[in-house]
Amino acid sequence: MLMLHRGDRVSDVARTLCCARSSVGRWINWFTLSGVAGLKSLPAGRSRRWPFEHICSLLRELVKHAPDDFGYQRSRWSTELLTIKINEITGFQ
Repeated sequence: MLMLHRGDRVSDVARTLCCARSSVGRWINWFTLSGVAGLKSLPAGRSRRWPFEHICSLLRELVKHAPDDFGYQRSRWSTELLTIKINEITGFQ
C-alpha cells in the first residue's frame, strides 16, 4: 500500500513483490473496504464445527472400547480408524 501511495504502478508493485497484479488488486480492495484491518491475515483453514474439548471427550470414550465393539474387525485402534469413527459420529469429512 505504501508503494502505491508513493505513486508506484500496480504492475511495478507486483514485479517488486514477485506476485501477480491480481494479488495487488485484491490488497487494494481489502484496504479500500476495511483499511489496515483488511490487510491482516485470517487464520488458516476453516473453523472447527466442534470444540476441541468435545472431540477429546469423544476420543476418550471411544478408546474405552475395542474397535470390534463397533463392528470393526480389529482388536486395536489405529489413528486412521479413530478418525473414521469420529468423522462418522460427528458428520465431519
